[in-house]
Amino acid sequence: MSKEFQKKYMHPTRRKLVNMVLQGGEYEKNTQISFANSDKSAENNRKKEVGERWTDSEGKIWEQTEYGKVRINELSETMSEVRDYLSKLNSCKSENCNTIKLSRADKKLISKTGYCATCLGKKETLIKLDGLWEEYEHYKMLSNIISRGKDILEQLHQAYKDAKQEYEFVHEDGKIEKWVLEKDVDELKAEILSDITFYEGEVEQAIKWRNEAWDKLKDKNYDLVKPPVD
Repeated sequence: MSKEFQKKYMHPTRRKLVNMVLQGGEYEKNTQISFANSDKSAENNRKKEVGERWTDSEGKIWEQTEYGKVRINELSETMSEVRDYLSKLNSCKSENCNTIKLSRADKKLISKTGYCATCLGKKETLIKLDGLWEEYEHYKMLSNIISRGKDILEQLHQAYKDAKQEYEFVHEDGKIEKWVLEKDVDELKAEILSDITFYEGEVEQAIKWRNEAWDKLKDKNYDLVKPPVD
């Protein structure tokens, strides 16, 4: 025995169509039947190009591959980008690198210079053959000194700005603790200004020497020597 056709479970629009067919009804000329989200359905059913992405009605992201559609997990995609970034940090950027297995020392050098020990050695050998090794070492050393000096100056300027005779600290329990500076605040600021003047002079001199080294290196276009940044 065939089961009774259960129209009650159908969508109202589909049920109306079935009734018309079974009862021999006809459409009125002005009758319009619409399907909910028909535009979205058409879009979702449209043949997608490989690499195309879209979002379905539930907010899920999909991508069309040559093997079919694949759901994209935003978190996994972000992690993939992070893994790619970390992989580059642990990869020698030399196009001719032949190092098969990177050692811990190689990875440390890559994080600093971008090159493994072997490739870095080859590039530094070229600098030595050009007779510019001393200028190269001075350039690196002075660049580090300048960077460190600027950090110190930034801290000193902040200390000068924040200096005051009395400080108040609010603890987690809401209690207020007051701390009074033993030295006169104007005297402290004078000392900070003296330190600022000293370090500004040191940084200025280091920049002068670094630029002198750069003038001898810049025309060689060494991969290991980047233009100075002030």
